[in-house]
Amino acid sequence: MHVRQSALILGATWTMCFWPFAAMAQQPQTAGWRGDGTGKYPLAEPPLTWSRVSTAMEGLRFLGHKPAGHPPPAGTRSGTPMPDGVVREWLVLGPVPFPQDVKVEKDTLPGETELAPDEDQTTAGLRWKEVTLETAYLDFARLIGKPADAVAYACAYVYAPAAGLFGMNLTYVGQVRVVLNGKACPPFGARFRLGLRQGWNRILLKVSPGSKEATGVADWYAVPVLRGGAAGEYRQSNIAWRTALPGVMPAFYGGGTGVGAPLIVGQRLYLPSEPHDLVCLRNTDGKVLWLRRSSYFEAAGDEEKDRPAYQEAAALAARIDAINAAFVAGGASPEQLQEKGELEKDLLKKMKRVDAEKYAIEPIADVGFSGFTPASDGRSIYTWSASGVTACYDLDGNRRWIRVDRLPAVEHGFSSSPLLVDGKFVVFMRDLLAFDAATGKLAWQIPLVGHEGYNPAGFFHGSPVAATIGKTPVIVLGNDSIVRAGDGKVLYTDRETGNQAVASPLVDGGRLFQTPSSRSELVVQTLPEKFTDPLRLPTRRIAVDLSGFPKHYLPWHLSSPVVHQGLAYLLNNAGVLTVVDVDAGKVVYQKLLDLDPLQAPNEGAARGVGVSPALAGGRLYFLGNNGAALVLAPGRVYRQIAKNKIESVVMRGHWAERQERFMANPVFDGKRLYLRGEGYLYAIGP
Repeated sequence: MHVRQSALILGATWTMCFWPFAAMAQQPQTAGWRGDGTGKYPLAEPPLTWSRVSTAMEGLRFLGHKPAGHPPPAGTRSGTPMPDGVVREWLVLGPVPFPQDVKVEKDTLPGETELAPDEDQTTAGLRWKEVTLETAYLDFARLIGKPADAVAYACAYVYAPAAGLFGMNLTYVGQVRVVLNGKACPPFGARFRLGLRQGWNRILLKVSPGSKEATGVADWYAVPVLRGGAAGEYRQSNIAWRTALPGVMPAFYGGGTGVGAPLIVGQRLYLPSEPHDLVCLRNTDGKVLWLRRSSYFEAAGDEEKDRPAYQEAAALAARIDAINAAFVAGGASPEQLQEKGELEKDLLKKMKRVDAEKYAIEPIADVGFSGFTPASDGRSIYTWSASGVTACYDLDGNRRWIRVDRLPAVEHGFSSSPLLVDGKFVVFMRDLLAFDAATGKLAWQIPLVGHEGYNPAGFFHGSPVAATIGKTPVIVLGNDSIVRAGDGKVLYTDRETGNQAVASPLVDGGRLFQTPSSRSELVVQTLPEKFTDPLRLPTRRIAVDLSGFPKHYLPWHLSSPVVHQGLAYLLNNAGVLTVVDVDAGKVVYQKLLDLDPLQAPNEGAARGVGVSPALAGGRLYFLGNNGAALVLAPGRVYRQIAKNKIESVVMRGHWAERQERFMANPVFDGKRLYLRGEGYLYAIGP
C-alpha cells in the first residue's frame, strides 16, 4: 500500500513525474491540499529566513525593570529590540484577591493605573518579580500558581524612538485590563490600539483566570503581541514579491478569507478567493493573469437564463466583471473591491429569485465560500465552493464544465478541500459526491451524515486524502472512514474519532494517522497491503497529554501532523508542538512554540493555530496565524533554526483593521516558498 504520490510541482505536460515509482510514471499526477496530502516536499530547497517588519517596530525596545534614561545600544541588558512584537521581560505580581462579581475595569489595588513598579518592589504585601519568557505567553498558572479568585498584574517598559500608533493582539481567557502610561485603553475584543509616546512607555496588564466550564481546569494567561500602525514604511528581506488579493472581508467572524492554499502548475499559481473566484498568477513576478468567477450565476441552466430575475442578475454580474477586470489590470481601488463584496451578496439574492430552492442562501462558512485548496492533474484546475458550485477550467481559464449540488449547511460550514482521485473530483458536504473529472457528470453520491440538524453525528471538517490498497484507489475521510473511489462503497468506518473532527487524516508509509479533536491522542492505523472487503485496520492510540500547557477553550489539534523518520510532529491550536515516536508509541518531547498566536471567539477560521506543519529541504516549517513562522531541525530534541515574521495590516482604516491572518498551508517549489495570507500572496526566496 502507498499514498497516491503526486508531482509536487506539476509540469506543463502532465506526464512529468518526480517520484521514483515507475509503475505510476504513465498516470496523470495529481496535486491538491497539502501537495499529495503528506505535507512533504523532498525536492524543495526553500529559504530558512525571511521578514517583513515595519521600521516603527524595528525601533522598539523592551525592559522588564524600571528604566533609567535612554537605552544603550541594542543587545544590552537595558533595552532589547522586539521586531517580532514580543515583549520577553515582564514584572509580575500576584495573586491579588479579586471577587468574581467585580468588573476588571475597576481598581483592585489603590491607584493601580499609576503603578510603575520595579524588580523586588512590594505592592499590597506582594513582591514584583522579573520574569523572562521564551514566547509571548504570560502563563500566570506557571509563573504564579494555581488559578483562584484572583488577578495577576504584569508590567513592562517599552521604548519608542518616536511617538506613534501601534496595535496589539491580546489573547486571554478571563477578563483583562490594559493600561498604557497611566491611562486605561478602551476594550476592543482581542485587539487594542496603543498610542506610544516618544521615550519610555509603561504597559500594565491586569488579568483574571478563565472559567473551568470546558475542561474542568481553569487557564490563566495573556498573550500580548505588538505590531506597527497602518501607515509607515516596511523593511523586508528574502521576499521575491507580494501580490494583493481581492477577497479580504471586514467581518471578524463568518467568512475566513485566505484559507485555500495555492496550486503550482508549471509557471503559474492558482488559488481561490472570496467569494467564488479562481485567481491565476505568474510565479516569476506575481502578476495576476486572469480571474474567473464560479457562482450560481455562471452555473445557471439555459431555462433559468430566460427568467426575468436572471436578467436582473446579469446586470449585477456585469458590474462585478468590470471590477474583476480592473483588478486583473492592476487598477482596482479598495473602494471598488468593497463594492465588489456588496455586489456579490446582491447577486446571490437575485439568483435566489431565479430558483428559491436551488440557489438558497446558506450562512457563510467559517472558511468562507472559497476557503478550499483546488486540485489539478496538470491539465485542468478543479474547484469547489461552500455554495455547492463545482467547476473545471483549463490552465488558461477556459471553463470546461460547471454544476450546482447544494446540501443543507452545518455548524461552522463546509470546510473540506476537494480531492482528485481515480479520474473523479470528490467533494464532501453532508454527502460524499464524486464527479467525472472529464465531463462533470455525477459518478456516485453516498450519504455520510444525516441531512437534518445543524451538527449531525459523524460530521468532519478535515480534507479527504487518497491512498491505494493493493491496486484499489480509496478515499480516507476525516471521520475515520475509508471509501472505494471507484463506486463510493464504504469499506471501513470507526466513529470513535468523535464528532466535528477538524484535523485532516494523514496517510504516510502505509499508515493512517489521525488526531481526533475530541481526544488528546494520536491514532495510528496500519493499512493492509492487499485489498479485502471488509477492511481490517490494526489500531494503536498514543496519548498526548496537553494538561501542562495553556489552552483557550479546548486543546484541539486543528492541523494535520507530518511524519518523518519515525517521528510524528503534531501542532495544536495553542501552538504546542508534540513529537511522537510512532513505533514506540511514546511522546519524545513537547514544546510551546514561539508563534505569536491570537485566539479569540470572533476570528472565524483563524481561531488559533491551524496551519499544518510541512517538511521541505530536510527542515520543518511551522506557521502561526498572525505572520510568525518557525523553521526547526527534525529530530528527538528541539532545535530552532530561525524565527520569521511577516508584519502586514489589512482593512486599513476600517473598524476591523488588523494584522493579516495566515490560515493556508505553505506550498514549496524549488527554492521558493509561497505563503498565502488573507490579503496577500507572498513568494519567499529568490
